[in-house]
Amino acid sequence: MKRRLLELDGEIETLREHQNAILRLLQADDGSWRTSEMTKEKWVSILHAAGFKEEDMRRWHKQFEQQAPEEHRQFLEYLQIPKDEINKIREWSREK
Repeated sequence: MKRRLLELDGEIETLREHQNAILRLLQADDGSWRTSEMTKEKWVSILHAAGFKEEDMRRWHKQFEQQAPEEHRQFLEYLQIPKDEINKIREWSREK
């Protein structure tokens, strides 16, 4: 149980680091994060390579939506996701 607790602590810290890095990018005054080409497919590939599973990504969206809903929307648009898909992601991200 102690080992698993340590593993969970590490996973939580990693998720928070990812979340904080993205929030810092989104809050950059110069908007430089918006100038690079990024797609949903590239972003998902990066997250998978970092060890994110589907459940991790859903949790990430929920946290992002709760803590910074407007920035979450902007980031999803930046990933070139269609508006109807953005609406669906944000809708299930708000569910408890």
